[in-house]
Amino acid sequence: MSNFNTFYNSISPSLKSMVIITIIIAIIILITSHKLKKYKYTDEPKGLILIFEWLIDGMSGLCKMMVGKKYKQLGPYMVTVALLLFVYNIAGLFGFRPPTASVSVTFAFSITTFILMEVYGVACNGVKNWLHQFIEPVPLFLPLNIISDMVTPLSLGLRIFGNILSGVIIMSMVYAVCGWFSVILAPVLHLYFDVFAGYIQTLVFVSLTLVFIGNKLPESDLELEEDK
Repeated sequence: MSNFNTFYNSISPSLKSMVIITIIIAIIILITSHKLKKYKYTDEPKGLILIFEWLIDGMSGLCKMMVGKKYKQLGPYMVTVALLLFVYNIAGLFGFRPPTASVSVTFAFSITTFILMEVYGVACNGVKNWLHQFIEPVPLFLPLNIISDMVTPLSLGLRIFGNILSGVIIMSMVYAVCGWFSVILAPVLHLYFDVFAGYIQTLVFVSLTLVFIGNKLPESDLELEEDK
C-alpha cells in the first residue's frame, strides 16, 4: 500500500486530472452509445444525444469548409480533439488542475497534429510533390520551409499551454490573496479563464490544425463536393 501511495504521489496533478477526466468522458460516450442503440431517427434528439449531434454536425461543417473532400476522414479525429481539449481546459471548474496546464499534454496534441499533417501531405501529394513543397517558391527557401514546418507543433502546443497555465496561476493568486472575498470574485474569473478562454483555445487549436492540414493537401482535394 505504501508503494502505491508513493507512486500516486509521484504523479503530477495534471496527469491525475487527465486520467480521471478521460475515464469520465469514456463513460459518458459509452452511455451515449447505449442510448443511440435505442434511438429512432424519427425521435427528437435530446440530452447527451443532442449535445453530441450538435458537436458532430458543427465539426463536420468546419472540416468540410477547411479540408474539402477529406472532411469525412478528419471529422472523427477533430471531434475527439475538440471534446478532450475543451473538457481538459475547463477542468478547473470541477476542482481539477487542467491537464492542458502541462506542456507535455499540449505537446502530445500538437505533435499528433504535426504527424497527421505530414502523413496527409505524403498520402495526397506523393513523396516527390511533398518534398517539392519545401523548395517552393525557390530552392533558397528550403531552410525557412523546414523551420516553418518544425515550429508548427511548438507554436500549437505552447499557445494553449501558456493561456491555460496563466489562468491557473492567476486563479491561484486570487484564492491566496483575496481570502473569503474570492468566493465572490472567483466565479466571474472562472467564467473567463476556464469557460471563455477554454472554448477560444479549443477553437483556435482545432481551426489551426485544419488550416495546417489543408495547406498540405492538393487544391483538387480542397474543392467541396456534394454528399451523395
